[in-house]
Amino acid sequence: MQEAAIRPDPIGCREAIAHGRFIRQPESDVYPIPATLNISLVAIQIVLAFALLGAASHTSRWWQTALCAVGFAFVMQLGYGLAHEAAHSKLHAKWSVNEGLGVLLYTLFPGSFHLFAIAHLVHHQRNRSDAELEDYILPTENPWLKRGSYYLVLCGLFWVLTPLALVAVSMVPSSFRVPAPGEHAGTAARYLQFLNSVNSRRVRRDLLATAIVWTAAESLLHFKLRDLGICYATFAFVWASQQYLYHVHTPRHTVLGALDLRLWRPLELLYLQFNYHLTHHVAAWVPWIYLSEIAPEQPARGFLTTYIEQWRPPQPVGEAWPGEHQNSGPLPMKSECLR
Repeated sequence: MQEAAIRPDPIGCREAIAHGRFIRQPESDVYPIPATLNISLVAIQIVLAFALLGAASHTSRWWQTALCAVGFAFVMQLGYGLAHEAAHSKLHAKWSVNEGLGVLLYTLFPGSFHLFAIAHLVHHQRNRSDAELEDYILPTENPWLKRGSYYLVLCGLFWVLTPLALVAVSMVPSSFRVPAPGEHAGTAARYLQFLNSVNSRRVRRDLLATAIVWTAAESLLHFKLRDLGICYATFAFVWASQQYLYHVHTPRHTVLGALDLRLWRPLELLYLQFNYHLTHHVAAWVPWIYLSEIAPEQPARGFLTTYIEQWRPPQPVGEAWPGEHQNSGPLPMKSECLR
């Protein structure tokens, strides 16, 4: 039997994954940002999203509203992918344009691009730490409360908190600090520490931008609150139920705690190759268009299979992983530890 050809590894992703380390961005512009393509996608995404919201508000049949809602949910996945590029400063090479596009995109969520960018960049630093371990129960956490909150997050609570956080943070003074978590703090208390890096003035800027965009859109499209609610409820579930998908049941390792998932090619493009998530964590500076090119292997793990598996209830982390591997380093699978 002929052996499969080894894929090219242009920036050393295979070695980086083998050693569990990040790849630093070189000084040379190895992978240039596709700025023109990105701007075009931003324009298409915003027009399509508002068009679907407007159409949903002026349909006469329930199935038409449902189609608009499903279409809106997936168009917003494109918007999230673009905002994610902006958070990593790779939507556009010019900082002011990158920031402006990010703010504009996030008015549709609605939320604060600055708040999102800070939370996401912190995520790359503390991935799979106690602050980001939704799929396991820490010894200090109530098992039933943790399981309940996990399913609420997957079903849309994560989205509901986005606009609420925008309003709440915009009202607090810049000097406010979230208290440091105690020794026995749970995941939520540790996660909220990222708020101490947020600039409330930028959050207020994002709130103003959101108000302006939605006032203009309402004057043109005359939305109906019920239909807006249906569209956003659909999006909230679709988006929130995928937010943890690329990390669920992965090793407790900052770099290796992510998954590359196999996805149908049209959806892969719609998601801006977000399914190459381990590759992204290894080289977060590489623009979306090159992720499949630099990935050392084609994803073998299925997207749908992983999506279904994430609905298993969280189990105590001590039962899932041996205690000696709880604090540092890449974790072997439990079966390997028992050999």
